Amino acid sequence: MGRLPPLVWLLALLLLLPTPVGRALIDVLGGVALVLLALPFILGGLGWIGWKVLQSRMTVCPSCGAASFQATPVCAVCGSAFSETNGSQPTGSRFEADSTPASSVTIDVTAEDVES
Repeated sequence: MGRLPPLVWLLALLLLLPTPVGRALIDVLGGVALVLLALPFILGGLGWIGWKVLQSRMTVCPSCGAASFQATPVCAVCGSAFSETNGSQPTGSRFEADSTPASSVTIDVTAEDVES
């Protein structure tokens, strides 16, 4: 069996003896372990804060519910106008003014066999 190097014995002696160097070494090791254990919680908290900031910058369409970061006056999905307050229904939405039933504006497609 091989012998342990003298550096290992010195570190073990410093950890076991109640000297200031041994206490400082134990404090450093304890601090590193604490940081490694707390790091997932810290990163999770920062991620949650970042998500809340992104959520506050989103504009949600009151007609279709699509979320957007763009500062446009109309929704890119449905085309309805955004209201000044995000929670109320818009007054000038084109869907409220249009009362044509969907069945009259759809296109019926039929398949036919074509012989050449």
